[in-house]
Amino acid sequence: MKAVSEKEECIEGWDDFEIDGTKLSIHISRDEVAALLSAYDPDDFNSPDVATCRALARLILDALNS
Repeated sequence: MKAVSEKEECIEGWDDFEIDGTKLSIHISRDEVAALLSAYDPDDFNSPDVATCRALARLILDALNS
């Protein structure tokens, strides 16, 4: 995961609600997706590991901060 390729302000509407916010486009290689999913266990509260969570959070926060 290197960077977020697009960031735009948007208003999205669905049948039940509307969100006024920011849309991010994140491009993740197939290899990285496979690695992330292989390490993820949806039945384990501690999955994914802390380092992966931090990397994903920083990617999103850096994009929002740009």
